[in-house]
Amino acid sequence: MIPVLGVALVALLGLTAKACQTMHGGPIHGIEELRDHVRATTRAGEDAYRALSPAPTEEPYASQEGSTSCVDDFGFDDTGVSRDQPIFTWEVDFAGDDDYRAALASLRATWREEGRTVEKVDNGIAATLDDGIRVTLHLNSYTGEAELRAEGTCMRYMHNYSDAYTYMHDNNGDGTIDAYEQPN
Repeated sequence: MIPVLGVALVALLGLTAKACQTMHGGPIHGIEELRDHVRATTRAGEDAYRALSPAPTEEPYASQEGSTSCVDDFGFDDTGVSRDQPIFTWEVDFAGDDDYRAALASLRATWREEGRTVEKVDNGIAATLDDGIRVTLHLNSYTGEAELRAEGTCMRYMHNYSDAYTYMHDNNGDGTIDAYEQPN
């Protein structure tokens, strides 16, 4: 009986620690893991963009967004711990509405062939990839124009001050701060 209680106590302590970590926002990663996540988010969006058929009339160009929900509301993060959630959007210009509908059908078929669950969203579709990145093709609710969006997960990471990587300066999502992306 005592060994069973000991195993149960250890399991309870492990679950409590995991719950506390989740409340805090998940594990703390290194800056390289954040860079990899930014790159993976960008790549997921670009892969979906290139999979669209018929192809959009322009080359892909991502716009970066910040996340208002990826913040430390309760003050759990220690000094040197930051949070970022990579989000990139691509304006998708089709020759017409029929091309947009055909691209939706094509992307839906591609995702299903890959074994992904495809969700219907307002004026579009979405799928969450294996690494938690959510990709959406839909009509932007403000502009009415087609938009592709890749949204990574919120990540806590130890900010390495000797490595001046800041997600909000990485406009193209390549994991580096290029000369033209340097803050003024």
